[in-house]
Amino acid sequence: MKLHLIRLAKAQGEARFPGVKGFRSYVLKEPEEVTEARMYLLLEGEVVVDLPDKSYLHLRRGEAAHLEGPHLLTPIDPSVLAVWKL
Repeated sequence: MKLHLIRLAKAQGEARFPGVKGFRSYVLKEPEEVTEARMYLLLEGEVVVDLPDKSYLHLRRGEAAHLEGPHLLTPIDPSVLAVWKL
């Protein structure tokens, strides 16, 4: 099965593969607090990830991050993320 994740996320707010649990792509427009482990692949836009130790990650298109603890996602502009819950 082939899905255009960016196009579907923009049109519907999110996209999922049928039968694949824990995965989705979605449009991030506002800051979002996350408390669980996740892996991200930024498909479009820019996102700053604030970490509990006061450090941060700056993700750009095509970059990925694996985060095991709580974090705050803040889009620089509307961004499309592919996310796996771990």
